Amino acid sequence: MSMPLAHNFTYTSYFKEKIVFPKKITQLKKYLKSRHTIIGNLRSYGDCCVGSKSIHISLKEFSKIIKLDKKKNIIEVESGLLLKDLFSYLLKKNLVIECLPGCKFVTIGGMIANNIHGKLIKENSFNHNIVSIKIIDKNYKIIECSRKKNKEKFFLTIGGKGLTGPIISAKLKLKKLPSRIIKQKTIKFDSKKKFLKEIKYIKNFKYAVTWLDFTKKNFLGILFCANYSQDKKNIDSFKDFSLPYFMIYLMSFISTSKYFIYLFNILFRLKNSIFPKVYDNINNHFFPQNRILNWNRVYEKYGFVQLHFYFKISKLNLVEMIKKELSENGIYSNFAVLKFHEMKKIKRIKNLSLSIDIPLNSNIKKISKILNIFVSNNDLQVNLSKDVILNKLNNKTNLENKIFMKKYSKYLMKNKTSKILERFKN
Repeated sequence: MSMPLAHNFTYTSYFKEKIVFPKKITQLKKYLKSRHTIIGNLRSYGDCCVGSKSIHISLKEFSKIIKLDKKKNIIEVESGLLLKDLFSYLLKKNLVIECLPGCKFVTIGGMIANNIHGKLIKENSFNHNIVSIKIIDKNYKIIECSRKKNKEKFFLTIGGKGLTGPIISAKLKLKKLPSRIIKQKTIKFDSKKKFLKEIKYIKNFKYAVTWLDFTKKNFLGILFCANYSQDKKNIDSFKDFSLPYFMIYLMSFISTSKYFIYLFNILFRLKNSIFPKVYDNINNHFFPQNRILNWNRVYEKYGFVQLHFYFKISKLNLVEMIKKELSENGIYSNFAVLKFHEMKKIKRIKNLSLSIDIPLNSNIKKISKILNIFVSNNDLQVNLSKDVILNKLNNKTNLENKIFMKKYSKYLMKNKTSKILERFKN
């Protein structure tokens, strides 16, 4: 009987190699001496969690909450702990991690290794929440890294895709939770000029994210800004549910159709324009994509890809350029989001990122070619945590990866492999 294939969240990368679940450090060290890939809960959009001809080492058994320091608001947890379990634990203590991704089924180690982003307007990356990390280095020793101790390894490990060694545990900064209710302001715009005018005012908010309609030629979308609210509201957290198989089966036939994608974007825009949500529960606000637990299965047959790149606001025309390029080639994005990044003091917005979801059918080679050329021609920095299609073209991401591999090879774990490395290491 053949072993079922394991896969990433987007159904674009598969592997049939063995998954092992060590429970002790001694077991983990033994597996590390073989050709291996470290995995968490396989929720990655990219292929950094997929290796070839290697064992896959899952750290899901390393899932303890080690210690909560209430005076310093610091918590130490093992890397295999799921965010949903940590989030629930912290809510009971009226505490929260400020930078949170849109999915709660990721591991803490995965959040660190990919340096996730959230909806924050300033300091919108997970590294700002990390006090220290314990990893197993290339000599199979457990070492602690922080901004003062083993500083270089600390910053290489955050966003390092596990290349410096498996993350065993981490100490994280916490904030007191002001409220469990979020108050949101919804701002519509239909041109780049209006968008640039509206984002001047987001400094008054803690969280913000922008939805863009990629089915329209004009720069059309909705800016969602939010703060914690002290208004007395009783809003329940949504209950997660799964789509029945027959619905997944039916939707799989229409989900890649341009007509379905047009309709989806129209309905999303109308819902948030006519019935804008003013108040929401904190769980609903941070983890909207988890309301439907198995929505990704709609794309199980062919999968979907996400291009996520960073740019200065002065190059906002890149959004219109990629939209035009996709449209002219009959390729449609069902969901596109702009986020704000790395602002320590909000005076004016300088840094943005755009993520574009693209459902696949038989057009993967065409999409891959278009996106590779776009990234290379515009010298873009791409989020490799989301990528499955970039090749060895001479773009900024590739160049920085080569420099990383050469300069820091002395720190990298032996016998580590993943598809993302195979595409970029040469």
